[in-house]
Amino acid sequence: MLGPARRLSDPGRCVYLFSAAPALDLPALGLVAAGHDAGGLTMIVSMLPVGGAALAVTWRWITAEERRERALARNPAVGAGH
Repeated sequence: MLGPARRLSDPGRCVYLFSAAPALDLPALGLVAAGHDAGGLTMIVSMLPVGGAALAVTWRWITAEERRERALARNPAVGAGH
């Protein structure tokens, strides 16, 4: 381990996953372009869960923000500590 482990923020996780997805698919596109259709398509399909995870993390972040804003609207003292 290079340093203490820390959790990325919600926006950080979204950016990380959405930027990782195309980077993981680039080698697969290279395989397809080189004529290895089955291998390339298999790699692309196997990377689909990364896109699903990116969407799930983004949705969770959006709903958490919405809950925070609604709580703040109901009780402004809730946000006074931030």
